[in-house]
Amino acid sequence: MSRTASDPGLRAHDPPARIAGDDRVVTGTAAARPSVLILAHSWPPDANVGAVRPVYLCRQLAKLGLQPIVVTVREKYHPLRNEGGIAGAESAKVIRTRTSGNPGHAYVAVKNAFLRLLGKQRPAEPPPAAESAEVVGPRGFGTGLKGHVLALMNTPDEYLGWFPFALAASWRAVSEHQPLCVISTGPPHSSHLVAMALKRMRGLPWIADLRDPWAWHDHPTYQPNSLSDRIVARMERSLVRNADRVVNVTPAVTQSYAERYPEVPGSKWMTITNGFDLEEFQGLGAVTQAQRFTISYVGGFDFQRSPILLLEAVAALIAEGKVDRDRMTVRFVGRCEYANGQPLAATIHELGLDGVAEIVPMLPRPEALRELLRSHVLLLLSGVQRLSVAAKVYEYLASGRPILAITGEGRAADIVRGAGAGRVVAPDDLQGAKDAVAHWYASYLASGSAPGPARPRLSAEALEYSWERLGRRYAEAIAAAAEPAP
Repeated sequence: MSRTASDPGLRAHDPPARIAGDDRVVTGTAAARPSVLILAHSWPPDANVGAVRPVYLCRQLAKLGLQPIVVTVREKYHPLRNEGGIAGAESAKVIRTRTSGNPGHAYVAVKNAFLRLLGKQRPAEPPPAAESAEVVGPRGFGTGLKGHVLALMNTPDEYLGWFPFALAASWRAVSEHQPLCVISTGPPHSSHLVAMALKRMRGLPWIADLRDPWAWHDHPTYQPNSLSDRIVARMERSLVRNADRVVNVTPAVTQSYAERYPEVPGSKWMTITNGFDLEEFQGLGAVTQAQRFTISYVGGFDFQRSPILLLEAVAALIAEGKVDRDRMTVRFVGRCEYANGQPLAATIHELGLDGVAEIVPMLPRPEALRELLRSHVLLLLSGVQRLSVAAKVYEYLASGRPILAITGEGRAADIVRGAGAGRVVAPDDLQGAKDAVAHWYASYLASGSAPGPARPRLSAEALEYSWERLGRRYAEAIAAAAEPAP
């Protein structure tokens, strides 16, 4: 029978010795309680959305009597940092390591320097969205010789240089703390290779946490590189074969994996969705809703997400006299300068929405969450993803604000409908978008449009995505993985 992580039958350990070593930076405090080793390349202050899930997981595991020990990279290696942090990061003992550079990065830097020297530098391209930075992989380089070489340099991803440092730090952590198991979370999927090595060399139970599929995607991809694709497919097969549990974040992805590997026992697959931490919202203090009717989008426009339909709907409502432009604001918060490769500011101007729609630079996380609470409606765009779900969906749910989901059918639409959290509008349904905005604008006017306290209102269905509940499920998975074989 499996035991939960709070069961006293789980083995405890002596207080761990202080970790030393000139290649590591350690924060947090040790505790004489069972530990879990977590390999997470994305960890605060990394602004990548991939840093959120491991922090939420650590907070809940700590509440359930476990000591999370996180192996990650030093802060300086994160190209995009959000110094606001994520509430709960202090729950873990954090071991930070060095990493080596990627040869592909060096190639691009030298090439750009050479082009600048010749005065042939290419025009600046739209920057990638922060959310998409973690899915860089072996694709997208073409199929020529240069493409094959660059693809191999990024197999399984561009962070493979972290492997030896993460393995060395993890090896020492296993020796000193004797953790119940190791959890590797990705992308980047290099973390799974470290966990696989620990599984094989130290016999440590292993839970592979796949925030996105590895060797396949639920959305259109770039040109494939057959050699690197075959290598990644073999790596994924090894993960599935060796991991004690494989955790996915949506039921549809779990089902797809089970169909791809029918020989694998069904007990190996688990679905533990992303979610929200209500304590993080409670720690924001008092927040007052905006004076003007405000629709907000927080994040980036990766996976071909586009806000054009919403902007067209707002422009049409203003032109028809159904919305007063002086009482309405549309805010795009984050890396939103470009949508589908085009400057968003130019689109706003072309639609006559100057003074109505605005682009706000990326905010510290606490302020970004307050932005949700200040809004009257939150815009959700799923882009080309169907099986996966953007992490912002759960933060939107936690805010209690109505959600306008402009998306095709898929998991995101199911969540919004199932939680009774808003309206789902097809990406080509202009009238549907207009009706939704007009409905909420009328409610705003009927309320007297006076700003009041922004208190989240959560349904029972939305609470299913609370990490207080998800953490208990993860603790059960840890106990099951750590259970000695009969």
